[in-house]
Amino acid sequence: MAKPISSYDLFRELNTSGVYNKISRPIIIADDIRTPENMGAIIRLGANIGALSIYFISKKANTFKKFKISKTASGADSKVKWQIVDDYDEAISKIPDDYSVLAIETSADSLDIFDYHLPEKVVFVMGNEVLGISSEILERISTRLHIPIPGIISSLNVTHALSVAIFEWFRQHKSLKQ
Repeated sequence: MAKPISSYDLFRELNTSGVYNKISRPIIIADDIRTPENMGAIIRLGANIGALSIYFISKKANTFKKFKISKTASGADSKVKWQIVDDYDEAISKIPDDYSVLAIETSADSLDIFDYHLPEKVVFVMGNEVLGISSEILERISTRLHIPIPGIISSLNVTHALSVAIFEWFRQHKSLKQ
């Protein structure tokens, strides 16, 4: 009987990270995330997707207990570049000029993410768990995308929404570069 292969070995064999030899890495901006657990989960997702960097716009995140962020990030906080910044201007000043900024936010003019061709060089802006992306930031982002939700609950946790967005981006671009 063959020895079962571990998921770690399987992913190493599949070389899914090899796609980054051919495509750019996404960037994540998170506006006013309320809990250290969601910060940690966003950091872990950033590491999962190989994010170039993650910026948390927050006045209160520096008061979060670092061990709570680290625990939820499951060690990813030391493997991906992340930073707490004061405002959107500071975050956006760190983004390369050739990256497109997209808001993941349901609004009257948002487009279905599954019908939208996501740019290779992309910044995903995510919002607060209750209020979404602040209106001051949202009005500065021309492309807004929503995730269609067919069930009776019409919203996703910020980390679930980010998962959908980044892996839809990955799905679109990995197949073009293989």
